[in-house]
Amino acid sequence: MKRIIAQCIKEIAQFRRDRLTLALAFLLPFIILIIFGFAIRLESKDIPLIVQDFNRTNLSSSYIERLYATNQFVPKQWSGGNPTRDAIDKGIAKTAVIIPPEFSRDIQAGRSTNVQVLIDATDVNNARVIKNSIQRVTNFFMQEHGLIPATNSITARMRLWFNPGRLESLYIVPGTYGVGH
Repeated sequence: MKRIIAQCIKEIAQFRRDRLTLALAFLLPFIILIIFGFAIRLESKDIPLIVQDFNRTNLSSSYIERLYATNQFVPKQWSGGNPTRDAIDKGIAKTAVIIPPEFSRDIQAGRSTNVQVLIDATDVNNARVIKNSIQRVTNFFMQEHGLIPATNSITARMRLWFNPGRLESLYIVPGTYGVGH
């Protein structure tokens, strides 16, 4: 125990003599905390999306408007041979939605219809975010138009205890603080 106390006294004396070391000992972790806390982003915004609408009806337009209403996607235009595949291959868009010609007809007849979604999965986490977002929009669209029941027998009520506003900095800063020390 005497050795530990002696080492602490020596370090305190060193801090008194060298103010730069003291400043760096406290300033550098704080700077790293600020940089990581506000520079790292886990949210996906402004995802370039290209839509190929072969149906061109009010129902398909409503579905497309729902996609862009999330403010997560940004519309992109591309012309060429196969606009959806080429736009993803060339990095113009991260995802493409292809609405088939019989989209409205199948929905109004009560039949299921397939909307094709192509996602650039070079970044797997971003691809999962895109997939989940499009799935949520599709489910909301189906509920809004009465295609699936609005009420379920089980309802999950979730509450965010520590970050109700879902601010990124409240996730990153505490974790960075733990990593830095």
